[in-house]
Amino acid sequence: MEYDRRTGVPFYRTVGISVARQNGKTTLMCARIGAQLIVPGSIVAYTAQDRSIARFKWKEHCDQLMATPFAERVDHIDHSNAREQLVMTNGSRYLIVTPNERAGRALTLNLVVIDEAHAQEDMAVVGALSPTMVAQPHAQLWMLSNAGTFRSGLWRHYTDVGRAAVDDTASPTCWLEWAAADNAESADRAAWAAANPSFGLRGGVTEAGLAANLAAMDDDTFRREHLNLWIDVSQLSGIDPLVWAACRDDSIMAGERVALGVDFTPERDRGAIVAAGEPVEGRTPIEVVEHTSDLEQLVTRVAEIALRWNATVTVDRTGPAASIIPALERAGARLRVISVTELARACGDFHDAAVGARLSHRGDYRLTDAVAAATKRAIGDAWVWRRRGGADITPLIAATLARWTVADTVEAALPPSVF
Repeated sequence: MEYDRRTGVPFYRTVGISVARQNGKTTLMCARIGAQLIVPGSIVAYTAQDRSIARFKWKEHCDQLMATPFAERVDHIDHSNAREQLVMTNGSRYLIVTPNERAGRALTLNLVVIDEAHAQEDMAVVGALSPTMVAQPHAQLWMLSNAGTFRSGLWRHYTDVGRAAVDDTASPTCWLEWAAADNAESADRAAWAAANPSFGLRGGVTEAGLAANLAAMDDDTFRREHLNLWIDVSQLSGIDPLVWAACRDDSIMAGERVALGVDFTPERDRGAIVAAGEPVEGRTPIEVVEHTSDLEQLVTRVAEIALRWNATVTVDRTGPAASIIPALERAGARLRVISVTELARACGDFHDAAVGARLSHRGDYRLTDAVAAATKRAIGDAWVWRRRGGADITPLIAATLARWTVADTVEAALPPSVF
């Protein structure tokens, strides 16, 4: 809200507020929006993750404003779908826009608010809304959010720009950020206070609430939502698509000696069997044998293949497919059950083998789609594959298990010169 004394216009054209969840962003924006609406003829546009959420928050703002003496300045509120707006007696208006490349194109705006900015994967909404303010000397763009993910293209851009602007007194960007230190422990109460300016205050974030979420949430989500920390992109990235494409070789096929990997989704609605063969010219061939929703048939199939080819079946002891271990034992299949520690080693081995072109595949879309959908989840100083947004990556996990058995047995017996 600082004004340049020479020009009489706001010193900052862009304002970014990065803070953990539930720290008063709604109240802050009500005050800022109300201040703008007092200026005659102003148009304020608000958007969020999508139009439905924007509409919900817009109504919340209107209700808060109407519960104060500000209501005396309001002419009327139109709640009609797609025509939502609060209209002031001075001609100012407060409305919502859909967060896409067409947002607000027919408008001339004085204040734009992009809430939950982490949800915007690209710059489209800013590209649409920024030109609506170019003729308004007092216009401002406000963005608010907690830390995002690797998909948060817009918020990552403004976070980098904002941090760089902090020490630049001439910058038109105001950046306000509350966050814990990158290396802070998730349970550190001092870290909670650093990311939550309302921590311990009346009506603010409570220690009991954060403690409950620490126990209920996975660590990455807790750190992003409540410590306002970005997760290291290097931890999130899986296998680069170009690296995976370079591993394709349709001429290499698994031979008679194979190892099998089996995995199920956590929901137990899909499963995969993948075979890894002995290395051919230094490359381990990987092939999807089965990928199906019929898990009963899948168990029968893996037992048949294991017995026919005298193949070892590798299963993750902590994974959903661990439930089939007794059935495979009764069928007489040779099993290898690995711990989460060994799974982390297997995942690292598979990744390194792909980067070093020490494995091959034949372009099977089921495996390629699984590779594209996978990210990494930290396990101490190591990591394992993680399903992105509930995606089915069972072919990748099964391939990792099968490849690990080959790498740990067949490859270990080969001379280093082969690789």
